Amino acid sequence: LSQSGKNFVMRKSVKAFTDTLLDLIVDTKETQESIVDLFGKKEILYLGPDEQVIPEDINWVIKRAEKRGYYKPAAFMSSKPKAGINHKEYGVTSEGVNVYLEVALHHLGKDPRKEPFTIKMTGGPDGDVAGNEMK
Repeated sequence: LSQSGKNFVMRKSVKAFTDTLLDLIVDTKETQESIVDLFGKKEILYLGPDEQVIPEDINWVIKRAEKRGYYKPAAFMSSKPKAGINHKEYGVTSEGVNVYLEVALHHLGKDPRKEPFTIKMTGGPDGDVAGNEMK
């Protein structure tokens, strides 16, 4: 594919992914009839952009979440150009996550170097902040 072709595919992919998630999580008659809810509580998804997701995509995702009736559209994705914190620009790193986690655990009375603990996080092993934490 040409560069413009790759760009077109990426933009369409972001939009298709967004609409797919919203199809599953926005409370509508259709989702209430089709989705099996084992949790029984409203779940809020919070996405973080990864490589190749550009500011225009982020703005589109937030506007789309609002248009589709998502519970908290502004919280649907981080790093909003005029409201979020761009983790690359501000140096949010795996080391920073480790330091924050250690301070939080100490605040809760746990010594993470001596006591076992469990965390849950989302990320892939491809080098993003959460992915680096998994390694």
